[in-house]
Formats: sequence, C-alpha cells, structure tokens
Amino acid sequence: MAPISKGKFNNRQWLLILILFAMMSVISFYIFQHAFAYRYVQVDVLVAATSLTLFFFFILMVTMQGFKAVDIYEEQLVVKWRFASRIVDKSEIKAYGITTRKQINYIIIKTTGEDVVLPELLLNNFDDLIHQLQLWRIKQKFELPITRDARFENRGTGVILMIVGSFLFGFTIKSVISPEFSVDGSKLITLSGQLSMPPEIKMPSKGNASGSIQLYLVEYPGINFNIDGVGFNSVNVKQLQAAARGTPVELSVLKHEYAVKITKTEAPGYFETHYQWATIYTYSLTVNGESLLSVDSYNESKHSLDNSNKKWSVLIAIIALSMFTYGFILYRQRHKVPLTSANTQPPAKVNAEKVKG
Repeated sequence: MAPISKGKFNNRQWLLILILFAMMSVISFYIFQHAFAYRYVQVDVLVAATSLTLFFFFILMVTMQGFKAVDIYEEQLVVKWRFASRIVDKSEIKAYGITTRKQINYIIIKTTGEDVVLPELLLNNFDDLIHQLQLWRIKQKFELPITRDARFENRGTGVILMIVGSFLFGFTIKSVISPEFSVDGSKLITLSGQLSMPPEIKMPSKGNASGSIQLYLVEYPGINFNIDGVGFNSVNVKQLQAAARGTPVELSVLKHEYAVKITKTEAPGYFETHYQWATIYTYSLTVNGESLLSVDSYNESKHSLDNSNKKWSVLIAIIALSMFTYGFILYRQRHKVPLTSANTQPPAKVNAEKVKG
C-alpha cells in the first residue's frame, strides 16, 4: 500500500551527524591510543577515554533519536528513524497538539503507548500530517507539553551523582582526618643531567588554579620529571624560563620511583603500573648550580596548602551530600517530566485552508 505522503530524511542533517560521528571517533581513538602508548596500560587515561567515548555515544544517540521522518497512510502512520520504525494506528491516537520549544514547532501525538514528538524542522510533510490528523477527527489539545520518559535518564543521572557525591565526600573526609604529608629527604635520590628541551611551564589559569612544570633530561629519555602545583608555588618561574636545551640540572625524586621506573630493579605496584607510568614527581630542583626548589620549601608549601584546603572541607562535604541526595531522588523518580510548558493558544503557523479541506 502506497503512502499518501512519504516522509524523507533530511540528508543535510544526516551528513552533519556522520561528520560528528567521525570527529568523535578520531578523538576517542587518539585518547585510547595514548592509554596504551607506554609499557603498561595507563588507567587514568583509559578511564578518561572510556568516559569521553560514552559521552560521545550518548550525544550521538540523542541526536539520532530526534532525526525522524513520517510516512502517512490511510489508516496509520509510520514513524521512521534511520535504523528502526514504529507503526502508529489511527485507533491508538488519543489527541495531538502543537507546541514550540526554542523557536521550533513540534507535533505531539498522544497515543495509548508512548507519545510521539516530531519536529517541524526535520519533516518535509509537516502540514500533510496535520491535515491527516484532522481528517481522522483526532482531537487537538493546546495543553500538551513535550514530555520525556524520565525513568532511564533519571536513573543514569542519579547513579552518576551518587557515585560522584560519595567519592567527593570520602575524599573530603580523608583530607581532614589524614595526617599532613611531608617529603622525607632520606627517601630521595638526586639525579644530574642536561635538559633535552626547555622546561614546559603551565601557569595557573581560570580552568586550572595550580601550575606545574615538566622537565625532560637527555640522560632519561621517555621520563617526565614533574613539579606539581605544590612545588610550583615555591619555584621562581622567571629564573626557570631562562633554562634551555643543554642546561645542567639536578633534581630529587623518590628512591622507590627511581628503582621502579628507571633502573627497574623493583617491581611496580598496580597504581604505578597503570597510572602515569612515564611521570616521576620531583621535590627539589637546581638549575645551573642555583637552587630553585628544596625539600624544605616544598614541605612548607604543602602544609600551607593543606591548611587552606581544610577551610573549604565543610562546604565541599555539604555539596557532596547534596549531590548524593539529589541523585538518590532522581534515581527514585519514574514519572514523565515535561520539557516545555503547555501552549494555551493555538499556534499561529498552521495551514488553515489545508486543514479545513
């Protein structure tokens, strides 16, 4: 049986979806490749790559969910997606309405099952659909909002909020009750060498409140000697910026990390194996015979930062508990959630002559 009006997919929109999918695939592949670039799998990068890929997949699914076309028959509608379709018999349709969200008109078809929401922008036969619904004498209601079934979305969002809230609360408690960490100079070993490239200095910014310094030595290829935000606060950055390739340096690292990652005389633990394998943290630095960072200055900066952070612990704990509570509430919700307010007047954009005909 031939349709009265055949819906056509918007090829331009489909092309944009394919381009989006290609971009997401390239980014995900690059990050996954970086996770396996070293001797051991880097769990932190792998988790980031997996999370980003799932986020991309969610965006793609949401985008494709709204990409629809409709075939109109004498007794039914066929709502089509690219890889699936749904038949809606006219006897299943209880009412329909037209509403506007973000300056886009939508037809909401209320059925005995799930509502059908169709955007005018992607339908080539929007007016034909209105006309057919009128011929079927389907009642038009102007109070129908666009709704979504919140069960699965709320469950997913709720679980994520509860997990993040739990980790944040646990981390806050640990930072309060755990003793302050001090670097023990007797557990350090001093390495000497020449810079293979100028230091990479990352200054604090709006996105990242703490700076960091990356050092690479000719004698230890593939190793990133990192001065974290604590040590960064004690380093004279202007003096360090003068260093270039070939500049002699001395730096101190933990003997354990030296044995695990450089001489490989000790077996690595799980987190050492899978978390920042190529990074070794540095606690003192001498450049051209001038000390820019010492163990004592590092410890002083660490204690000062710990005391400052503890002042915010109560606020962070409240935020964490709020996230967990709200996540639990979302997880328990099952009802449909309106995405728009209901229209109280008929929309202006309807082909009146065609409807009457």
